[in-house]
Amino acid sequence: MSGDGPYGPVVNGTQIVFFEYLPNKPAAISFVVLFGIVTLVHLVFLFILRAWFFIPFILGGICEIFGYFGRAQAHDTPDKAGPFILQNVLLLAGTPFLAATIYMSLRRVATALDSQHLSFISLRWLTKLYVLIDIACIVSQFIGAIIPASGEPDAITKGRTILIAGLIVQLCALSIFILTSLYLYIRIRQETGPFLDSSLVRWRRYFRTIEAVTIIMIIRSIVRAVEYLQGQGGNQIFMAFE
Repeated sequence: MSGDGPYGPVVNGTQIVFFEYLPNKPAAISFVVLFGIVTLVHLVFLFILRAWFFIPFILGGICEIFGYFGRAQAHDTPDKAGPFILQNVLLLAGTPFLAATIYMSLRRVATALDSQHLSFISLRWLTKLYVLIDIACIVSQFIGAIIPASGEPDAITKGRTILIAGLIVQLCALSIFILTSLYLYIRIRQETGPFLDSSLVRWRRYFRTIEAVTIIMIIRSIVRAVEYLQGQGGNQIFMAFE
């Protein structure tokens, strides 16, 4: 973190706070590069493997790239609405896209192992339900991130409320999903057969990857929810290490 805040435009003699601190430009650029490389690699494999269900993951990566690009711009123009909206909207919208791919990945792993019947929730309906939840989260977070840019106190409060609601719904969905994944993993382990025991089938690695990524997204959702719950200035607890 650098610089003394707050930063934002002055409207009718009243300062509208976009940032309580000056965003770290080198850190933002680093994330642009990292997400750019990872997204490009996944894009190549998407075509090689014809894994079209991974398209939401690519979209999520693009959101992260341009979101951090907006954050880098905000370092130079912290009082402009454009970079603030860009980073606020896209960094929030990226997670539901990434989560949608994880939801679909679990169903595909279970289908490959012929173990859909072992889940306590139908994976077919679970995937559809979570995709709908993700769409709702994207819309709510988009609206919640745009409204505060008007600078009106009521709009800022309303936008924060909408954002928090979307993040809480997303957090609940991720929590239920990881429990479903763990339950399915345990049930599959109890199954016996040469296919599941074969060293050529690395299904355990896929489950661990899905669970690890889900935990990371849960932590991110918690951090963002707490950040918005604390309101202006509260985010310094998390951003002081930026």
